[in-house]
Amino acid sequence: MENNKKIKPNSYYSIQYWMINELGLKGLELSIYAIIYGFSRDHCGAFTGSRSYLADFTNSTKAGVDKALKSLIQKNLLEKKDFVNHGIKNCIYVAKEVANLVSYQSTELGGVANSVSQGSQLSCPNNIEDNIEDNTLSLEVKHFGLYGNVILNDELYDRLLIESEEYADEYINRLDSHIEMHQLHKQYSAYAPNQFFIKIFDMLRRDGHVEV
Repeated sequence: MENNKKIKPNSYYSIQYWMINELGLKGLELSIYAIIYGFSRDHCGAFTGSRSYLADFTNSTKAGVDKALKSLIQKNLLEKKDFVNHGIKNCIYVAKEVANLVSYQSTELGGVANSVSQGSQLSCPNNIEDNIEDNTLSLEVKHFGLYGNVILNDELYDRLLIESEEYADEYINRLDSHIEMHQLHKQYSAYAPNQFFIKIFDMLRRDGHVEV
């Protein structure tokens, strides 16, 4: 079988039992929902990939993917959002809030991060904020993510790459999409670059993508 260069060899998605038992999903719909749920879990992102990506990842066809996406939207399990970026029309998909659909309640975030209004702090004993040098805060800031809602400087971005080169950009885009979709610009407008760094680092650490 020819290797697909768009999908990393160690890529995977998780099918949880409530997706089968509670939502009644199976086959291609189950696989596609699981993939998109993985990108939009905890409402910190969305699936911004292509239909071809989904077809390749599930070993199916774009026609099959289109049919599955349409069905999942009709079942109110996925939400499709259209947007225009540099004159090109695109769309993203996000899994609807699971707590409103099934009895399953996620407790993964308990004790990990405070609310957005309070800012994010790592729950590990050695708070990484203490290790951010003051001179990194005076560097020129840049906007990251599809919508440009995440603000970092080059050194903080490089540190994220050092901590998790494979997942840093993905989690930046997750937070960026989360801010855009839920219109959280006001809450995050007070965030400094180091606070964005801590927030993204915390998300990476929570999902096991950095060593602690």
